[in-house]
Amino acid sequence: MARSNRNGYGTSGGGNRVLSGRAETRFDAWDHPAQLALFAELGRLTRGWVVSNIATDTAFRFEVEEPPTGLKMMRVGAWIKTNPMPIISADRPAMGWEPIAYLHRDDRKPSWNGGGRAANYVLPTSQGSGHATQKPLQMVEDWVRKFSDLHDLILDPFAGTGTTLVAAVNENRRAIGVELEERYCELIAKRLSNQTMTFDFGDAS
Repeated sequence: MARSNRNGYGTSGGGNRVLSGRAETRFDAWDHPAQLALFAELGRLTRGWVVSNIATDTAFRFEVEEPPTGLKMMRVGAWIKTNPMPIISADRPAMGWEPIAYLHRDDRKPSWNGGGRAANYVLPTSQGSGHATQKPLQMVEDWVRKFSDLHDLILDPFAGTGTTLVAAVNENRRAIGVELEERYCELIAKRLSNQTMTFDFGDAS
């Protein structure tokens, strides 16, 4: 499963998928072609799902106009924020929700652990986390449970403060996180040092 936050998500290996979080720096580099290239690479790495918080226009462009190479947009979900950030200009309503893109490799039959249920969330934003776009652990844990299986490998190429890695540990998955900012790497190390890592991989390969 792959997880990305430019929001994106995925994993690799076994029945694995890919996830990722939003990069906080150099937003100007993230034009649509760059995002298509990023998600195409996540699609190449994952064996199933890519789950990503993503901009509204990008989510619907992926669904209606141009999905990333190798991926199919399966659904656009929603995270409804119970404590959204007010808009400073106060000249229009603040954005009270965030789209979630659920993509799957287009050459494999999709399956997930959620049955016929929706994958929408009504949760507060994380406060005082040290990162502007940290996602609620409860939501990310649910993604890990529903879009990967026990012992799968989760990739988060924008790890932020490590919420995906913590969720993977809590749900008995393996995880790889990539983070550019040293200060966030230090926060990840601190969070993971408080985790009890007891994995039973059995005969997983």
